[in-house]
Amino acid sequence: MKNLFVLSMIALMLGSCVSQRKYDELLATNKSLENRVDRLEKVKQAYDKLVVDHEALESERDRLAREKSELERRAASLRENLEKLNAEYGSLLSQNEVLLASATEERQTLVEELGKKENEIALKERSLARLQRDLDEKENALNKLQASLEERETRINELNDQINAQREILDNVMAGIEQALMGFSDADLTVTQKDGRVYISLSQQLLFEVGSDRIDAKGRDAITKLAEVLNANPDIAITVEGHTDSDGSAERNWDLSVSRATSVVKILTRANVEPTSITASGRALYDPVAPNDTPENKALNRRTEIILSPDLSKLFELVQRD
Repeated sequence: MKNLFVLSMIALMLGSCVSQRKYDELLATNKSLENRVDRLEKVKQAYDKLVVDHEALESERDRLAREKSELERRAASLRENLEKLNAEYGSLLSQNEVLLASATEERQTLVEELGKKENEIALKERSLARLQRDLDEKENALNKLQASLEERETRINELNDQINAQREILDNVMAGIEQALMGFSDADLTVTQKDGRVYISLSQQLLFEVGSDRIDAKGRDAITKLAEVLNANPDIAITVEGHTDSDGSAERNWDLSVSRATSVVKILTRANVEPTSITASGRALYDPVAPNDTPENKALNRRTEIILSPDLSKLFELVQRD
């Protein structure tokens, strides 16, 4: 704009001294210059805009370059990861093939093992079934045995009760006999208990004369007192045995031992002892209690024994019961 003003002044100054033609030329030139200045101004504005746009583009380029670099880095990383994934995938495929082949072998092995186990289980089940049958049989046998044992235990208890009852009876009988025959000496009679029986041994001196089967008064008194005890215990079985020494003939000793036992039985029955509970027998010289070698020993053998036994019928029933 300053140049234009100078040019105008020059034109005015020269207007007075230059021709119109020159003046017009100068005006035209000035106009041309003005146009050029306008164009230059527009160019400059356009240039400035281009500079600004260029700077913006460079900034954008730099940003895009950075983004590209980042994208390239990320792409490289992705490619690297992809390569790794591809490698891992290939490895996994290989491993999968191996595992499939191995699994097939293992599956076959497992199938075989399973078959063996199933066979073993079947054998075990059959063995278990046999064992269960045996167990059932043994349990049934055990139950029967237990029932039998319980029955036997009941019978044993009953037997014990009967034995204790019989023992109590014998104890009472023996105590009664000892009390009833208290006035007689040991030389005349003895009372012992053995093998569940009571043995009353009466000497010949107490009952008979030598060689006789007739009982004298003292002997009758002893037998009568004994009968009182026996009548109080009617369940006692009574055996009367006559014994002799070895003097004389065997035939005579047999007759004498039996007749003496019978004499005792007669007194017992006259004293109301139940005849069906009495047995008379003679043993002669064949059941001695001492050797027949001295008068004293022979006197021991000449005796009459009254053997008292409890009623064993209930015991026999218990023993023989099925």
